Amino acid sequence: MWRKSAAFRAALAAVILVTTLSAQEGGLTIEKAVEIARSRNPDVLAARTAIEAARGRTLQFKARPEPSILASVEGVPIPGLKKEGDQTEVNLGIEQVFEYPGKRSLRTEIGLQGESLAQAELERVRLLVAARVKKAYWKAAFADSAVDALGRSESRLDALLADLQAKYRTSAASYADILRARAEKARLRNQIIEQTKERHAAGLELNVLLGRASDEPVELLTAMSFTPLTADLPGLWENAQATRPSFMIAALLKDRAASAVKLAGLSRRPDFLAGFLIPSVRPNAWGISFGLTMPFLRPGRAKGAAMEAGAEADLARIAAEALDRRVRSVLERAYTAAKAAEEQVLVFEKSLLSELENELKIQLEYFRYGKVEAFSLLDLHRTYVLAEVEHLRALLSYNLALIDLEVAGEETE
Repeated sequence: MWRKSAAFRAALAAVILVTTLSAQEGGLTIEKAVEIARSRNPDVLAARTAIEAARGRTLQFKARPEPSILASVEGVPIPGLKKEGDQTEVNLGIEQVFEYPGKRSLRTEIGLQGESLAQAELERVRLLVAARVKKAYWKAAFADSAVDALGRSESRLDALLADLQAKYRTSAASYADILRARAEKARLRNQIIEQTKERHAAGLELNVLLGRASDEPVELLTAMSFTPLTADLPGLWENAQATRPSFMIAALLKDRAASAVKLAGLSRRPDFLAGFLIPSVRPNAWGISFGLTMPFLRPGRAKGAAMEAGAEADLARIAAEALDRRVRSVLERAYTAAKAAEEQVLVFEKSLLSELENELKIQLEYFRYGKVEAFSLLDLHRTYVLAEVEHLRALLSYNLALIDLEVAGEETE
């Protein structure tokens, strides 16, 4: 008997485990949603492709100038001046440009900085996409919870309406009370329809962010929760400076601009040319050629490069200073919103919801024994429904504010 009982328990546990795993595979946790978006979202894929483009530019910047094949004709006599013994000579050769020291290394440095910028931009996009996914997820979770709460209230109202109809048949209740209950039920039904519509919209948004088909069903496994915010504003600011991709991007832009200024300064320096030649008349001989570029003959080009690089450096500095101010402002605003939403949640969770629920149960019991009027009961029921939905809305606001804290200032304006 014991063995049969143990076998039954093992089989039951296996069924429960398989059912749980199947539900998890079919459903979507918020962590899984973020993971999918980070691998399939079009913005993330585009940012990854931009890294490859940056690597391609670095390879081009690293490359030395291409050698040139030369062909020259010398000794061609002027018509009417040809003398005996004059010979036309064809020279074939190759010529290479050797850049002024530092130019190629600076270009390579700029290319590598561009790769780092593209990588930092990918991290910024991943952060923003994760935030958008979380927001869509919590909106859908709120709508689910609201529909459930309103559905429970509708069931209570159905029971109340049945009691009212029974009392009406015995003249213990008025028809006006029945109409009030039916009107309240219609109001709840409209709210359920509205929240169902919002749930559908949030599901569509979530599928788009996850790179999935818009009609793919979205089953949420993570419910909205509340954990008080313990971090203070100075700590959040220090963390933002240390971890935010936008600050890394701002620093890299300044570094790249500084490298561009140095490279522009070298544009005034001449490059060296060297060539190797083989003459046609004397195949057993060879020759070499040397030369220098003359950038001083085109001073506008060097001056323009310096002006552009200097302006880019100023722009990078201005952008970094603006970023600092923007992140401080947005972070403070998000922190204030999070703390306000936290207080709103606590107002409901400390005692209000439980007190309303207990009082509603008591009043429902009193109503069955005719100790309370239907009008008062409906009013209390409406108050409880409103408080329950507002509690869920406060939870949504709190979770959305926490997301804003995670990405404060990352959105470009």
